[in-house]
Amino acid sequence: MRIVQCIALLLTVGLCGPGFAQVAPPNLTSDFAPPHGVRIAGRFGELSWEERLLTATSKDGLTFERTHNVITDQARSPNLVVADGVLYLYYSGAMNGTGRGALAVAISADRGKTWVFKHVDVRAGDRMMWPYAPDVQVLRDGRFRLSFSEDIRSPSIFYAEGKDGIHFTSAGTVYSRTGPFGSLMIGSLTVPIGEDWHAYLRHGNADDFGFVNHGFSSDGDRFTFAGELKFSDGPHPCHPTSAVSLGDGSIRFCGSPNETPGGVRSFLTRDGVKFEPEPGMRLALDLATGVEKDFVKDAAVARLADGTYFMVYVTDIP
Repeated sequence: MRIVQCIALLLTVGLCGPGFAQVAPPNLTSDFAPPHGVRIAGRFGELSWEERLLTATSKDGLTFERTHNVITDQARSPNLVVADGVLYLYYSGAMNGTGRGALAVAISADRGKTWVFKHVDVRAGDRMMWPYAPDVQVLRDGRFRLSFSEDIRSPSIFYAEGKDGIHFTSAGTVYSRTGPFGSLMIGSLTVPIGEDWHAYLRHGNADDFGFVNHGFSSDGDRFTFAGELKFSDGPHPCHPTSAVSLGDGSIRFCGSPNETPGGVRSFLTRDGVKFEPEPGMRLALDLATGVEKDFVKDAAVARLADGTYFMVYVTDIP
């Protein structure tokens, strides 16, 4: 099955000020209100949700301006796609009352000014699955394909498909390996490059930052994994978090290092194998904003139809 990424039509990028906006796109209402503040859960306080999601915009994809718009607190692992002119922001958040975390999608029909918050439902028959580290693509026929990890001890990447971007049915396994290495895996990033598809599996071990397990597919259905690939090196090795096509045959990847104060950096590739770092940072920590703390990292970036860029990034809650 040939998969082509859906290119959305967004005419302009809206800016909004501080706050937690909730205005529903047509025919959608929120399942929950975005939480405020830090959440510490678990019997011994071992489950901590101290991050938040913020937005920034850019005309050239290199220099980003903050909007100071807090989408939600207690959230991490953002992944951003656009379908039919609507932004779909997938993320893991502390929303199910236990602190364990669950997958949600924030949907915006007004170019990021306001959001509707929905629980993402992923099922394998009668069993509800608990995805984290979402990796979403929109297929040519309008279906959403979600790749994800389910359990931190499971060395597998699964995938599920759905029509509305909210409800998904398990469809198979992208990657699986034996051995006690699942706890080192923090998800995948799937990217169309030319006529082919590339999958990059990220590791959580700090010693492996800068390396990914690289998979290749000619049709987007079945991937062959050839082993580790160096994504970045140097004093601040990064793991990839998002990628956008620049329209000239090159792809810009964004990534962040596993250290404070983090920062969003970018890398260019044409073949999905060799990456060239771009000078400077796309976004650096700015404590003067009053809405960031410790780091900025894990940017999800979408290039819009007018050529501008929309970024969602992670920081700690001050």
